[in-house]
Amino acid sequence: MAIDPDESMQSDAFDPASNHLDARIDTVRTWALRRRHELVVTRHDTGAVELRTDAGRQEQAGRLLAQVHDELHSKTVMEFFRDWRLIS
Repeated sequence: MAIDPDESMQSDAFDPASNHLDARIDTVRTWALRRRHELVVTRHDTGAVELRTDAGRQEQAGRLLAQVHDELHSKTVMEFFRDWRLIS
């Protein structure tokens, strides 16, 4: 029985995390009225927050968001969650 290469390629297709997750920086005010930046990763299907963590100052937050977007495009959901220690 011959294997159709098109079917094989589809079953092994890379499914990037960016198809399922999105990332943004939220700016929140603390009780002392200071601004704080948080990295927030949410699910596309439910909008549920999967990750919320301090993102540092504005410049750091921008670099962190760029890094996370790169990872969402280059990793699967499982790889992303493992790297960010959301699963063991």
